Amino acid sequence: MNTILIVEDDKNLQYTLTQILQESGYRIISTIWGSMALEEVKKGSPDLVLLDIMLPGMNGMEVLERMKDMDKHIPVIMITGYGSAESAVKAIELGAYDYITKPFDYEKLTQKISKALSSRNRKKKSAFLKHMRRISLDLKEYQKNILDKLKS
Repeated sequence: MNTILIVEDDKNLQYTLTQILQESGYRIISTIWGSMALEEVKKGSPDLVLLDIMLPGMNGMEVLERMKDMDKHIPVIMITGYGSAESAVKAIELGAYDYITKPFDYEKLTQKISKALSSRNRKKKSAFLKHMRRISLDLKEYQKNILDKLKS
C-alpha cells in the first residue's frame, strides 16, 4: 500500500483529500507544517507528497527544495489556490512532478497520483535491477579471482 503525505493548511481540503485517497487504497499522513513534512520524508514514510504552496511558516517551494535534497526521486505534486505560470515553472524547476490549481478535479488528481507512483515504481525497479547486475558482475569477478588463486 502506497503512502501519500498531504501537506495542506486548509483542514477541509485536507480531510476531503484524505477520505478520497483512503477510499482509493492509499495510506495517508497529513500535516499543515512544512517542518513535519520534512521529518516524514526523512523517515522515508511517503511514496508521494501533495504539497500546498501557501503554508504557515515555511512556504511550499522551500519545503519542496528541501524534500528534493533529501530524496530526489520522491514525486511531489504541488497544489495552490494562487497559481501562476511563474510559480508553476519554479515548482517544476525545483523538481515537482506536477502542479495543480485549486479547485481541482479529484478524479484527475487521483490519475496524476497513480501515474506518478507508477513512474516512481518503474524507476525504483530499474535502479534495483542495475544494482543487482552490478552485484552479479562483482561476484563473478570475485569468483574468477578465487579460482585463479587456487590454480596458482
